[in-house]
Amino acid sequence: MTTIRWGIVGAARINERLMPAIINSDLGELIAIGSRRKGAAKECLLKHASHLEDAVQTFDGLDQIVNHDRIDAIYIPLANEEHVQVALKSIRAKKHVLIEKPMALNSSEVQMLFDEAKKFNVKIMEGFMYAFHPQFDRIQNIIKSNILGKINYAHSMFSFPIQPARFYRINRPMNSGGGALWDIGPYAIHTLRQCFQENPLRVKAISKFNECGADISTSGLIDFGHSKRATFDISFECTRRSEFEAFGPQGRIKCPTVWQPDDEQAKIIINTESSGTTEEVVPAANHFILEINHFNKIIGSGLPPKLSNKDALWNSRTLESIQQSIQEDGWVNL
Repeated sequence: MTTIRWGIVGAARINERLMPAIINSDLGELIAIGSRRKGAAKECLLKHASHLEDAVQTFDGLDQIVNHDRIDAIYIPLANEEHVQVALKSIRAKKHVLIEKPMALNSSEVQMLFDEAKKFNVKIMEGFMYAFHPQFDRIQNIIKSNILGKINYAHSMFSFPIQPARFYRINRPMNSGGGALWDIGPYAIHTLRQCFQENPLRVKAISKFNECGADISTSGLIDFGHSKRATFDISFECTRRSEFEAFGPQGRIKCPTVWQPDDEQAKIIINTESSGTTEEVVPAANHFILEINHFNKIIGSGLPPKLSNKDALWNSRTLESIQQSIQEDGWVNL
């Protein structure tokens, strides 16, 4: 298969994971990185891949990456509210695009990106790296096996105590992409949606805000219909958590660590009425590399992405409905 040549727009913190993932992926080659902050792209490269200083280009701008004639795919880890504009430019430059979650701040923009990608015959995907870890497929298989019975309740919790170095996440209002909902909320909603084989009907949520109008914590309820429901808690005030749990009439399953370190085995906790509690161990894996491997493969093969257009659209619809519920203080139908 053909080598996929990558460019990165933005010198975001997540590059400490994604840059090495691109470099160490099957068929992937990093060509260039650009940032609007003078010297930031060069600094990022030297910090995370100094051995490639002479091989990878760095630019003080983003357009040089978007319009680069040697780049096939672009990774976008910019601020949440900036994803759409750069993604559109990249798509129209006939580049495949991996967009960090959230893909956009509303579902109409998500749909627009997919329409443009189809028009220009390129692949785009929302970046949920956790979905490529082997533990995710194992959990899905257990749920589908019906040993727990049909899932009727699920809960997710994602949080970390925010430090001054990360205050850029909470320096603008929620409706401009700031705060926990648009930062770690996509994980909380995405993991819950994977526990059910259908999409939400309505949502209700409450938030605590800072002086900038960004939510520091948000909790909510999602109604999937037919007495199936889910709850979630996301926070920048609580200790680090990245977990979800699904319940059925015959048992429950828990993923204690969604943000799984690549040098540690993953653990899945299963409890059934018939067998009690068991713990499955899943071999260590780097879900960032696996995500890039997958994207490289679908570009080269023409296969559809594991995380579908419909999946991204429904995650966006759910998140924007949660935001509306918080603003209106009531239930919102999807």
